[in-house]
Amino acid sequence: MYNYWYPFSYPVGIPSYEVLPANVVLAQQQVDLGRRWIVQEGGWQAVWTRRGNSNVFDGRWSMAGQRDITAVLTIYTSGNFVFVERRNSSDGNNCNYTGRVGRDGRTVSGQNICNRGGGSWSAVIVRRGGQQQDRLGRRWDVQEDGWRAVWTRRGNSNVFDGRWTRQGQRDITAVLTIYIQGSNVRVERRNSSDGNNCNYTGTLSQNGRNASGRYTCDRGGGSWNATIVR
Repeated sequence: MYNYWYPFSYPVGIPSYEVLPANVVLAQQQVDLGRRWIVQEGGWQAVWTRRGNSNVFDGRWSMAGQRDITAVLTIYTSGNFVFVERRNSSDGNNCNYTGRVGRDGRTVSGQNICNRGGGSWSAVIVRRGGQQQDRLGRRWDVQEDGWRAVWTRRGNSNVFDGRWTRQGQRDITAVLTIYIQGSNVRVERRNSSDGNNCNYTGTLSQNGRNASGRYTCDRGGGSWNATIVR
């Protein structure tokens, strides 16, 4: 169906999402797999984090209003072709991905096919932490108009798990994706347990240890500030 499936071939009569292509085990690992893949699949965003120097990755997918999905991925390459097995999916929807690495050597795009459905996907391969990742720290201690929050980083990714507390109120949890460009900060808060998703904008202090700005939500908004713990 997809021209991306070349050069891998499948045994006849077995669904392609349930079997490793017969010749993929012979593929030469010619692409630097990096440390992390930042992936887009339709409305889903994912972070695939590499296990050491292996070709096995731990993936987590998030989308507003949906429960996070986790899975284990095994990535094979041959030339500029990429084949990815997604297995042990928490939603039971296992997949195979195929694609091509772009000329820049750091982007991938292609198609996937799953037990249920399929479509297009794209990824950016992160090979080093870079200045942005170094500045993300391990945890952000946040104040938001009477609420206190702790945002805890997932490994070396730019995805954080947040928990907000306030006396007399039920705790709130959400998933945050933090982007830093220069001194500008942008944060997406999704999968909020109270259904109130938000976008944050702000600036970093000169020492890189603090951030502050404004946020807007489905309901309301205000000011925020954070101390970055490294």
